[in-house]
Amino acid sequence: MKLGIQAGSVGDGTLSGAIAYCKSMEIPSVVLTAGAVPGYTKSGLIDVRALEDQVAAVSKAGLSTDTMQFWPPFSLADEAATKDTLSKLGKNMDAVAKAGIRVLSMFTNLAKPVNPADEEAQWAQIIDFYGEITSQAEKHGIVLASHYSGHTGRSLLAGATGYRKLFAAVPSASNGLTWCVGNVWVSDGQRLYDVMREFAPRIFFVHMRSTKTSWGEAPFWWDIADGPDLRRIFQILKEIGYEGTVSSEHMPEIPDENRGEIGNAWANGYMRAILRYL
Repeated sequence: MKLGIQAGSVGDGTLSGAIAYCKSMEIPSVVLTAGAVPGYTKSGLIDVRALEDQVAAVSKAGLSTDTMQFWPPFSLADEAATKDTLSKLGKNMDAVAKAGIRVLSMFTNLAKPVNPADEEAQWAQIIDFYGEITSQAEKHGIVLASHYSGHTGRSLLAGATGYRKLFAAVPSASNGLTWCVGNVWVSDGQRLYDVMREFAPRIFFVHMRSTKTSWGEAPFWWDIADGPDLRRIFQILKEIGYEGTVSSEHMPEIPDENRGEIGNAWANGYMRAILRYL
């Protein structure tokens, strides 16, 4: 496995800033973001040439990049909206595959129906949608790493029970997870370690962070006594043969300037020490 920094989270917010930071801190990988690809925020479509230029810049610096974080244009409100969503996703998968990105870390949760009687219909919608997008992912030779949601009160596709149901219904090898440690802890608590082994073949990208078992995302913590055991998590990642990227996120708030640089330096030094002594 390798450590990585999300482009935009350090320096001046540019890819070149992230590359310079990774070089100086000896962090081997950069995680790209769709929002930072020129033209994406306006069109909702990834420009393959612009993305290829970003991948080339990372490679030229002697670093690697195989993962992109992606908030897709997303609506399943009706047949027309679903068709548009699938069309854009297909085009974006084609672009990332051509640029050499293998893992697409996606945020795709739907709000839970107000009326519990509508939950069965939404599950059918979710399963149909994932059947379509995993088929497209297979065609393009990439994998989809849905960002794990820990908020079972907000979304049907959340917590171990939700993802277990999804994987049973859509068993495609391209259907996997961004293993967000903080979100897993929110929904599953101490069960995190067993669920991690259960979902091992589906873990394509890892977000390392701490939370407390609640609905809240903030304040942010790193390694706290009543949070997830980060060393144990790394031990399990090694045990299951995880070879992807681990990226810190949601660092504790640090006063004054250079908060991103300081927080990420702290986290990456911490993780590097764990990896060295496993």
